Amino acid sequence: MTPPATDPVPEPVADALRALCAEHDVAPCAVVEVGSRAWGYAGPASDHDVGVVYAQPPATYVVLDGYVPAIHDAFDGVDVRAWNLTRFAELLVASNPTALEFLASPVVYRVCPSLDALREHALSSFSPIDAYHHYRSLAESGREDAASVAARLHAVRAALYARYVLATHAFPDPDFPGFLDAEGARFPDAWVEAARALVERKRAGEGDATADALPDGLLDLPRDVDPDAHAVRDIERERVNEFVRAAFADAYATV
Repeated sequence: MTPPATDPVPEPVADALRALCAEHDVAPCAVVEVGSRAWGYAGPASDHDVGVVYAQPPATYVVLDGYVPAIHDAFDGVDVRAWNLTRFAELLVASNPTALEFLASPVVYRVCPSLDALREHALSSFSPIDAYHHYRSLAESGREDAASVAARLHAVRAALYARYVLATHAFPDPDFPGFLDAEGARFPDAWVEAARALVERKRAGEGDATADALPDGLLDLPRDVDPDAHAVRDIERERVNEFVRAAFADAYATV
């Protein structure tokens, strides 16, 4: 798999990264978009949702309470969700789709050579059953409280991705409209039409508006799936450890 090309860093994102580093004393290893700008339904007023994998200074890993697993911070027009290298590695070996979508993001601001080396293995070797249950839980949460267009869109996306993972054992395209174009024939027409309508409303700036009712069955996902059929592989822990060691060395090469 060819490593992704980097995109120009918008000034608000650059400002947020500088503030993140100054406030938390971290060194970014990789930076991507992880929200609507990566998922293909950003509106004209959409903020940047930026994902960061970071390292901390060596001493923080050997003292009590020094290691910070994750940081969620908001800056002007930029929502930052950041994970320490070690925490990101834990998410990857658990086949957590949040980490896998980070790897698959089409909008990349900073690359990490060791993460590029891991990308193809992780996206082809993740555990389908673990990824399915993560997406299923997101869809179920949306079923309970997805009144707005944005919340219902997230739930629909999760439900269709869960079904796709279960049927194919492949990781879905994070760009949701692109996924619908390529894989929409797998689903009932009414489901795809509802998904496209939500995408268009979100792009039009109606994310906070009340969503229409969904077609029957779209968010109904089985809790019990056959582990013999779907717990068929895992991301190799040593591959992930190699990434952690190399990324940390690169982050503090000049320290």
